[in-house]
Amino acid sequence: MNQERIPVTIITGFLGAGKTSLLNRLISKHPEKKFAIIENEFGETGIDGALIAAAPDDIFELSNGCICCSLGEDFLFTLENLLGSSSKFNHLLIETTGIADPSSIIDAFVSGESIQTRFRIDSVVCVADAVNMEDLMDDQLEVRKQLALADLILLNKTDSVHPDYTKSLVLTIAEISPMAKIFATSFANIDEINVLDTNSYSREAIEKSTLTFCALDVSKAFELKETKMIVNPVVKINRHDIISEGFSFTGNFDVNKFGLWMQNYLYFNKETIFRVKGIVSFENTADQFIFHAVRGSYMFEVGKEWKDEARFSKLVFIGKDISRIELERNLKQLLAKKDEADRDLI
Repeated sequence: MNQERIPVTIITGFLGAGKTSLLNRLISKHPEKKFAIIENEFGETGIDGALIAAAPDDIFELSNGCICCSLGEDFLFTLENLLGSSSKFNHLLIETTGIADPSSIIDAFVSGESIQTRFRIDSVVCVADAVNMEDLMDDQLEVRKQLALADLILLNKTDSVHPDYTKSLVLTIAEISPMAKIFATSFANIDEINVLDTNSYSREAIEKSTLTFCALDVSKAFELKETKMIVNPVVKINRHDIISEGFSFTGNFDVNKFGLWMQNYLYFNKETIFRVKGIVSFENTADQFIFHAVRGSYMFEVGKEWKDEARFSKLVFIGKDISRIELERNLKQLLAKKDEADRDLI
């Protein structure tokens, strides 16, 4: 009998952006859940001290039934420590340090077979500080990378900046992370925002976000409302070096060529390609394949059957200093020979 995997929410963001405030709000908002929490800076700015009941074996028991531990150097050991504790939990929250690149933690859940049998990523949430965001982005690549890897972005502290400035920040974020959902918040207020159980790494979500990226209409721009989702526009501001490039091809890819090329491409570009999502059609297969890559690891999931519809592939690359012309040329060479190398650029 297959054991149900525990969903994981990874919380990243800038120093002082409000990650721990978000953590506390999640605990208060979801009393029905039994959280396990891995917090990088426990004991400094950590979880509400009133919740702490005991601290045996580096596992802190909270008065609401949740447990917490520190993010140690050996991440796998930390997970095993949680799984081996007497406390049972049904959702894992991980708060990373503000200056960390979260891709290594994400990669552990994508590439680690033993971890995948017990856990599944629900989403990556980034808390952005509206007051200091631009300065931090200019100084640190990690800050921009946190945004690029996020599925949901909370632009926090918007009460401290002018509404017009908030709109400009949204445009900047949308350029870096065009498939993420963006919300404007103050004091990490998530009363009207669904942060948990979004299944952002599921086949359905990846398929939907890829198609949404392809279909975005610039003329609709975006709407900015407090605690309401901001619809991402496709706007090329080019203020920063992280960009998103989308490609759409008719016909089928050669599965062997695609797999070999993608494996090598991600390996040699793992420091610059942060995320890839896509819907892929392969020659001599009846079903769509959903593709998802983080860092140097990738995975395929079988999608719906093609039936009589025209076959296509859509891929979105998010990363640093991407050469669109070179990437397009390489992908074109992976198409099955019998298919015309016809493609529509996004």
